[in-house]
Amino acid sequence: MNSTSYPYKEDGILPDGSKVPDVPIMNLLILRRDLKRGLLGESIVDTGFDAGIYANLNLAEFLEGARPIRTSSLQAAGRTVICEVFGVECHIVDPNSKPILPLGKVDAYCPVDPVDLSDDVIVGRAILNRVRLELDGRIAKLSVSDVTA
Repeated sequence: MNSTSYPYKEDGILPDGSKVPDVPIMNLLILRRDLKRGLLGESIVDTGFDAGIYANLNLAEFLEGARPIRTSSLQAAGRTVICEVFGVECHIVDPNSKPILPLGKVDAYCPVDPVDLSDDVIVGRAILNRVRLELDGRIAKLSVSDVTA
């Protein structure tokens, strides 16, 4: 069994001065075989997001020129977000950028309107349900065994 741990990312302060809770993260490697390039980076774990990956600006720019597999809509804060969906090859990597789990093709949702891009790449349940994830408020421990893509 492979496993790795990621310290939570410290979050910010709200305008009223209250602290936003720290957030669990994991590191992803997203590959574009057509360009022979990869994008490596931190992503926010979000158990409330149903899909695989939700793009930030860096990921949207990385996917530029690729052909989406479909268009889909997501509901966010009472409004509809139209997204192009890309099938991307994805790996979970440890904190040292060593791939520990190939996920195969994963759906990456890239909003059509740039205003809907997230500040961070978000990983949802379509990926999280493939692994064992333990959250304790300080460390996110990811364990993988007998996982299928």
